[in-house]
Amino acid sequence: MLTTLKLAVVGHSNVGKTSLLRALIRNSHFGDVSDKPGTTRHVESIKLTLEKQKSIIFYDTPGLEDSIALYDYINQLTPIESRLDGVDKLTTFLKSPEAENLFYQEAKVIRQLLNSDAAIYVIDVREPVLAKFRDELAILSQSDKPILAVLNFTSSEEQNENEWKKLISRIGIHVTISFDAVLPPLDGEERLYQSLALLVEPAKGILAEWLDKITQKRDSRNQAANLIIAETLVDVTACYEMVKSNDKQAVIDMQNKVRNREQKAIDELLKLYQFDVYHESEQNLPLIKGRYKADLFNIDALTMMGIHLTKGFVSGATVGASIDLATGGLTLGSATLVGAAIGSLMQTAKHYGSRIRYQLTGYNKLSVDDVIICFLSLRLIRLKENLNNRSHANTNPIKLSKLDESDWEKGVLPKSLKIARRYSHWSTLNKGTKRHDKRRQSTIMEVANQLC
Repeated sequence: MLTTLKLAVVGHSNVGKTSLLRALIRNSHFGDVSDKPGTTRHVESIKLTLEKQKSIIFYDTPGLEDSIALYDYINQLTPIESRLDGVDKLTTFLKSPEAENLFYQEAKVIRQLLNSDAAIYVIDVREPVLAKFRDELAILSQSDKPILAVLNFTSSEEQNENEWKKLISRIGIHVTISFDAVLPPLDGEERLYQSLALLVEPAKGILAEWLDKITQKRDSRNQAANLIIAETLVDVTACYEMVKSNDKQAVIDMQNKVRNREQKAIDELLKLYQFDVYHESEQNLPLIKGRYKADLFNIDALTMMGIHLTKGFVSGATVGASIDLATGGLTLGSATLVGAAIGSLMQTAKHYGSRIRYQLTGYNKLSVDDVIICFLSLRLIRLKENLNNRSHANTNPIKLSKLDESDWEKGVLPKSLKIARRYSHWSTLNKGTKRHDKRRQSTIMEVANQLC
């Protein structure tokens, strides 16, 4: 029984071999990616481990750059009358002087292919079907190894997918899938491994186990992401300060606290999904640093994301709350006194504690408005969804799409989150935080379970 499946990723220069592997192994740092030809100069490997010492090993190979000359050279070494089969022809080439000189890079590819169980042949469908590709495929097909043809960059408007499929079929390769490394289909990974299982029957068990592991990892990441978002929402919801009504600096300070808490959540999500925190957040992610149309409290950001603006306040379509622009997305108001029969002023202060004493001396409770919390939750949920489906070969900036009214329905604060308003010690943005409070942890878990 096969315990290690060895897969050689082969193809012409700059067709996206390394990008495909980045997408499959979820590692944006694997190998080098460049528009310059011949970026990968050596065979690089990556191992995916399973239980009972089973594994899948991918080999990223250099590009085949001069296939026409190589095809002619192999035929000169092995004339028709020699009656050598394809593998013998390739073996003869590897023993020739030019395998260490003129065709040194091509020899690396062929040597690795012969030492693998199957090949993944990556095609850039934006390229026209030229003679060099025909000769390239003819050489690879002589290896007697199963070959899965992967059509890359299929999302491009200008492509030659049908012409490529005809060529592949004429060469005798009959298993082909479309898998855009930058914008892969949701089921692309599953289809790729299922296709390999058809080609390499002994590896069927390994590939089935790996698909199960992928599903488990996806579910685990999604659950961990929900917990990150839920804890952020509890922190922001429970956050409040007692301030003077005209204390503008207090408003600015609280906004900054919430901004920093959102940034912490963004960094944690990027790390969870194995994206480069510093590169993505500093250069690409349009959520931070108070950038135009980016900031959590920025009116342009609210408008861009589909939140309705009126003259005096901003409101969500269904959240039933508003943002007083004078306090910049924060609520500044007095807590309601419970009960009508209240004795003297001193008895009231003594009974209701420090909060009432603050109010009696001109202080008010400053907290984050429901709409901002809903906005925050939707931004983080959208980011999670983006990262769930994002390829690690994608170097474009992460952008969050505009929300519509139906999305706002998801933004209504659940009762499990509203309860956090009562417990200031639940928030890491307040002093005296009790992070491990059992009820706090229970609320975070309940909020996480209610997220999409």
